[in-house]
Amino acid sequence: HLALGGFTVLAGLFILAPLVVIVINSVSSVAYNVFPPPGLSWRWYANLAAQDAFYAAALRSVVLALLAMSLSLIIGTMAAYALVRYRLPGRHLIKSFVLAPIVVPKIVLGVAVFMFFVRLELADNYSSLLLTHTLVAFPFVVVVVSAALANFDWSLEEAALDLGAGHLTSFFRVVLPQISASILVSAVFAFMTSFDQVETTLFLVRPGSSTLPIEMFLYLQKWQDPTIAALSVVLILF
Repeated sequence: HLALGGFTVLAGLFILAPLVVIVINSVSSVAYNVFPPPGLSWRWYANLAAQDAFYAAALRSVVLALLAMSLSLIIGTMAAYALVRYRLPGRHLIKSFVLAPIVVPKIVLGVAVFMFFVRLELADNYSSLLLTHTLVAFPFVVVVVSAALANFDWSLEEAALDLGAGHLTSFFRVVLPQISASILVSAVFAFMTSFDQVETTLFLVRPGSSTLPIEMFLYLQKWQDPTIAALSVVLILF
């Protein structure tokens, strides 16, 4: 147990170490990326505060992530309930299809959905962006909620049905309260997944409608200063 605990701590430090580099780089005194920095300065946070494009992009990202999270919770919870509660024909194949957006490379998925919406003449539509983010986010809801439902005592739902409750009533008053913690966790995962999308969003946004990750990507095409490191620290805290 001590060896496992020590290994876990070391693995966590290994994963988090790049974040320390970003934090230190955000207070660098020079306009180019060098580690360790020759001096410390808050100038890049001041420069970040002056970038109006980031404010509008952040608002768009938050609104889009909240909408995608809401749709993901509805669709993902229903899908998880159906997959766990009922013995559907081809259940494992359906589950693999539902979880495919997690394992498919995001750049491939981004090109695919772009070509799909172009054929539907919806590539410039906000709904295409929302549906794409929902597609990427809702598998996380299915995974988390399915894990909670796998340990659920279905006799409670059956008792509610026997006492005269309908299927919707038994779900909302018996099942849903028991898995509320998993719903909350899956909501966080869905929001973070949508908020952080780059590859699947890159092909669907247009000038003036960029999300925050895309705006950061575009900034890096022009400038290589630590402003993005400063913004990354703000996002880490968020």
